Amino acid sequence: MDITKDTLLRTADTLLGEARRARKLSAGSVSDTDRVQLLQDAEELERRAARLEKDAASAKNGVFVGLRQGRG
Repeated sequence: MDITKDTLLRTADTLLGEARRARKLSAGSVSDTDRVQLLQDAEELERRAARLEKDAASAKNGVFVGLRQGRG
């Protein structure tokens, strides 16, 4: 399976959606420990998304990486 710029950007968008959900959950009635963990998780998801967006922006062509699944 090829990983394209579009795939990287869609994955980044998914991670950002998960980060938004984690932040929204943290604003609800959860324990302080859970709130801190949710916010830390959101920050990590946002960092991962930013790395993917940077990789997509710096890729020189449409196919970023070629992967072969199911072959070994």
